[in-house]
Amino acid sequence: MFHIIRLNKTVFISFLALSFIISSFSISISGVLKETDSLFQSEDVLQIELWANFNEIQDDRGDSTVYHEAVLKYNVGGDGGQVELPVRIKARGNFRRSPDVCKFPPLMLNFKKKAVENTLFDKQDKLKLVTPCQIEEDVLEEYLIYKMYNEVTDYSLNVRLVKILYFNTHKNKKLFEKFSFIIEDIDRAAKRNKAKEFDTFTYPFDLNVDNVKRMSMFQFMVGNKDWYFTTRHNVYLLQPKDSAELPIAIPYDFDFSAFIDAIYTKPQGVPDEMLENRRVYKGMCYSPEEFADVISYFDNLRPGFHEIIESNEQLGKYAKKMCIKYISDFYDIVHDKESFESTILEECKTRKDYIKFE
Repeated sequence: MFHIIRLNKTVFISFLALSFIISSFSISISGVLKETDSLFQSEDVLQIELWANFNEIQDDRGDSTVYHEAVLKYNVGGDGGQVELPVRIKARGNFRRSPDVCKFPPLMLNFKKKAVENTLFDKQDKLKLVTPCQIEEDVLEEYLIYKMYNEVTDYSLNVRLVKILYFNTHKNKKLFEKFSFIIEDIDRAAKRNKAKEFDTFTYPFDLNVDNVKRMSMFQFMVGNKDWYFTTRHNVYLLQPKDSAELPIAIPYDFDFSAFIDAIYTKPQGVPDEMLENRRVYKGMCYSPEEFADVISYFDNLRPGFHEIIESNEQLGKYAKKMCIKYISDFYDIVHDKESFESTILEECKTRKDYIKFE
């Protein structure tokens, strides 16, 4: 039953304004969903079967790997049956491709666009697949880092957690079933953000200032120093279509972060207390006001970071506890004057550090 409520003119105008804001917000959200590929619109774990001759793939882990024929299968909800897609796969990566490092290599999935039309993988061409290197927990924690960086900025790579049954057609039997995750291709991320990738030597001070601040602080937060702006090591660069805007950096490959603390990232036989600290600030120097602004930005993100970790159903309680602690340590550092000075102010880079003779 509806009740008629009489509003005075001021309240009515305020109500209309609020309605407009909500409507605009809804349109904005709808626009984002339409631009995001269907593969990355859901947070649900995707169940997949990947059928291939994994004997050949395991043997093909040299400098020039080749694609191998495979079949990817996934179930469609609502009794839609199972979808089978042809795909070519190969071992990828630099460090993790080595059999001395990873028992099973990360993979590149290569689809034919026509073959995936009107499927969950619509519009996909090449996709990076992060697989269990040694410990499944490492995969889940790297996935969480990508999800946390999604909270920092839309200029980030979307990811989808998948549980894959790897079936070895060479021996006609199941290899194993474990969690992996798919990473959005940089071309799709660029299109989603109305930008294009470019590959050129670039100084950090030639990039979008807020982007550089937030990315550098995030890498410090998760304890990852395996990246560089100038050489684009584990960093993509995007140029917005509006040429008046400065380029944007997008990080990837966080497996060397202390947040994960993967076994293969540490020298064998060296006690943890003797290992070099990986929480190193590699960003630029800024004014106290600018640093205060970026720290405040991360303070507002803290509850979201905790929620991403706590709500993950695949990670164990102890692992979650350690992840939360590592993030909490970051906040302790940036809010303690002495710690902030020693870890950030004394380590930050200036323009002269990049251009020595300017």
